Amino acid sequence: MTDFIKSRGFRIALFGVITLFFILSTVNMSRMSTTGYDISNLQKEAAARTKENQKLEFKVAKFGSMQSIQERLGKLNLVAAENVEYAILVGSSVARR
Repeated sequence: MTDFIKSRGFRIALFGVITLFFILSTVNMSRMSTTGYDISNLQKEAAARTKENQKLEFKVAKFGSMQSIQERLGKLNLVAAENVEYAILVGSSVARR
């Protein structure tokens, strides 16, 4: 067993395994740091989208308010309906499928 450990082939194999371990470790660290950078960018983008969503929701609420609707209707020059007559249906016939 000691002859095997002292052999040149074992030393080369051991050196190869250690070198491979360091290379894989470096690649893994690089990948993790890149992933962390991507996550950070995505978090910033998500925060920006959330802020934009809040602004859009505010605009929707603003344009949906009765005051806003009445202001916009005033600009359309619409005429109010007067003397509305409703049609009275004779009988209770209703179309069915």
